[in-house]
Order: sequence, then structure tokens, then C-alpha cells
Amino acid sequence: MPPAFALAATDCEGFFQEMDRYIEDYDVADAATARISGFPQLRVDRFLASFATENMTGEAYAAWLEHLRQLDMSARLIEWRNLPPEAISRLEVSFGPHVDTTVNVCGQILSEQALIYPSRRSQLLSAINPPDAYSTWQRFFGVYFLTRWTIVEGIRREQQALRESFFNATQNHFGTNRSIRYVPPTADILDAAEVAKILEQSASKPLAIPEPSEDQLSRLFSTFAPVWRVDTANDNDHIGTVGVGADGEASIDTVDPVVYTLTSHTRFGEQVLLQLNYVVWFPARTAEAWLDLYSGRFDGVIWRVTLGMDGRPLAYDSIHSCGCYYQIFPGEGALVVQAQDGSEPVLSPTSIPTLKPNERLTVRLASGNHFIRGVIAEQPVPEPIVYGWSDYNELRSLPAPGGRHVSMFKPDGLVEGSERLERFLLWPMGVPNAGAMRQWGTHAIAFLGKRHFDDPRLMEKLIRPLGD
Repeated sequence: MPPAFALAATDCEGFFQEMDRYIEDYDVADAATARISGFPQLRVDRFLASFATENMTGEAYAAWLEHLRQLDMSARLIEWRNLPPEAISRLEVSFGPHVDTTVNVCGQILSEQALIYPSRRSQLLSAINPPDAYSTWQRFFGVYFLTRWTIVEGIRREQQALRESFFNATQNHFGTNRSIRYVPPTADILDAAEVAKILEQSASKPLAIPEPSEDQLSRLFSTFAPVWRVDTANDNDHIGTVGVGADGEASIDTVDPVVYTLTSHTRFGEQVLLQLNYVVWFPARTAEAWLDLYSGRFDGVIWRVTLGMDGRPLAYDSIHSCGCYYQIFPGEGALVVQAQDGSEPVLSPTSIPTLKPNERLTVRLASGNHFIRGVIAEQPVPEPIVYGWSDYNELRSLPAPGGRHVSMFKPDGLVEGSERLERFLLWPMGVPNAGAMRQWGTHAIAFLGKRHFDDPRLMEKLIRPLGD
């Protein structure tokens, strides 16, 4: 193949086609973002897809196009690293040892066409179609419009149980299990004015997307990091680190507790807001009876903070890594509004006021099912366990025995081995493998109607500032 600086568009198309063939043959595709038909150098997520229907200026379109290219490059290099060594070697023989450079250069060459030629721009905008996390065929053959009414009562009972958990937590009814507190590794806390300054300065680009530097993000994650208080009955209630065992499968090591961090964005009116995601993993959800439809290997909880441009949290929300048990907690000066389209009601147990100096939010988790039992503001307490930080994206390519790298997630976004029996009960609702843990970007969070955790308008639909 010609040197990277001498590549032509046809060379690049052949390169991407060959690389994609290897990725498909070895089943290492990454589900975090979606490919775009006719544009192998680009990928899209739901947030970036929301710009496709807008009349972007030339500068904004170029910035948006570069975001799509960066999504593909990061995913493609992850997929390449997850190939077995012999496949990587064959690719390097065909295309040279610097595959990462070729991906970058070829992406730029092909994107230039989409930037220069109006016809390519039109084709691209019409091809944007992020995947639906729901299965149409499951809902069709499950007679969803009839069977969904049998699920309504179960959702009502589940939400009532979660509300009662909050009441019991307030009354300190934690049972006989000991509670373990996990605290962030640093006490660095920015005030609202400092946070607002970071957000304003980092959102000055054409699309007004807040994109703080690595150092700024580190300080933001530290500022809003929760304390995790886990009611602990057995080893399955210990926060751990994801690794890969000798069998090549993911597992949770509870010796070193880690919180995985990830940024996302939401659109709120004319603004784009930054979201900070904190993810913890447990070895399993413990069975409560000999036949427990919801128990099984792996369990995860995601806690998300949506920052207003004033530097204060607009809202907090959470799901388990299956997409289940969605809850939202409005910040001070905001309230939750329920959708009027007949979709699943949203659980909002309480609002969260502005924290006082030196306070952190403590997220209380129950033993076994790891439900959120309360969210309270507390001053630091003695003798906690300090957790570490890791980038959530590391889970997409973990070092494995034999020099390989493997993803925690399969090409469909699911964590292998995390299946639950509930999938047989809930499959007519259209959520593939309901109850199984899944990758960011693939979380369906409602059984009635459709709702995605990464919907770029989710906050706009559910949160309203007081006085509006």
C-alpha cells in the first residue's frame, strides 16, 4: 500500500473495507457507536445524530463531521487492538505497521469529500440513523400492544418498592448488614463559579459542545464524585475492578475498588450540557430465593450528573447497567415532569438541594440487588475505603492473557454471562435480553414506550426549571 501521505480515496476505501472484513470475521465489532452506510470513516451516536436535522453553517458542519470521524477512529482502533495477534500481523503486512496513522489519514481524506461536495453532504445527512435499542420483531411477535398492559402492574410495584427503600433509608432501617463507604481519591472540589468558567470556555466551538481538557475533566469528576455507601452482606456487594481471566472472559476483582468515568452530553433548549457518568461494578446480583428471575453474574450501577451552564447540577439520574431501574433526582430550582404520551412513568423519589461547603453526596446501595436506597449530603467520615479512577472506555479493550485485548462487551453491546431469567418474561416489551448488563449507548430504560439513557433530549423531556 502507498505511504500514508500518498494515499488516494480508492486506496482508503479498500483499506477500510479490508479492515471491516477482519473485524466482522473475528467478531470484535464495538457497539458504542453506529456505522454510517456509505461512509466507512464515520460513526454516529444519538447525541451527534441530533444535529443532522439542523441547518448547520459550514463551520458547524465541519466541526460535526470531525466529531463523527473521531468516533470512528477511536472505535476502529479499539476493534483493531481486539483482533487476535495473527490477524493484526496480516493487516500490518497488507497495510504497513502504522495502522493507526493510516486510519487517521484515510479518515481525513474521505471526510474531505463529504466536506467539499454538496452531494456527499446530502447523502451523509440522510444516512444518519442511530440504532434503536428496542427490537421491533420482539414487540410484533410478542403482541406488545396487548401484553404491555400485563407489565404495568409490575412496574408500579417495582417503583413503589424503590420509593419505600428511600423511606427506610431515611429512617436508618438498613438491617443487620454492615455498610462500607467508598470515597473518591481526592478532596478537590470546585465552586460553581469555577465550574461555570470551565464549561463556558470549553463550549466556545461552533457546536457549543462543552469539551473540557483532560485536567479540567479530572477536577470536574472529583468535584461531583459521590461517596458510595454499600450495605454489604457478601462478596457480591463489594465494588471491584473489571479484568479478564485465564479463560478470556471478563470478571470482577473486588480487591481494588474502581469507579469508571465517562462523559456524555445532552441538549437542553438551545444549550448543550455536559454530563459526568460514574459507573461501579459488582461481581453479581445475589439470588434472594432458589428461583430468582433477576439474579445473576455481574451487576453495575451508573450515576450521572448533568451540569447546567451556571456550574450547578441541573439533575442527577441513574440506571443499573442493564438499563433497568431508571430514577431521576432534580437539582435545586428544577422539577420532574411526566411524559404525556402513555410511556412508562418516571420514578423521582426526591430532589437534591445545593450542597454546602465540604459536603458530598452519598449514594446508598442495598445489598444483593444494589438498589439505590437513599441519596444524602454528608460531611467526610473517618475510615472509609478509597476507590480509584478508570476510564470507562478501557472496558472496550482490556488486556487478556496471551497478549490479546478483549472487550467486556460483545458486538451486540451485551456482557456475556450476565443473562437473567427475566428475559423470558419481558421479551414482548422489545428489550433484547432484558436484565443483561450492556454497553454505554445501548441502554433502553423503559418497557412501556421507548426511552434511551443516551437520548440527547432526555433531560429536556423530563426536567423543567421552576417558574417555566
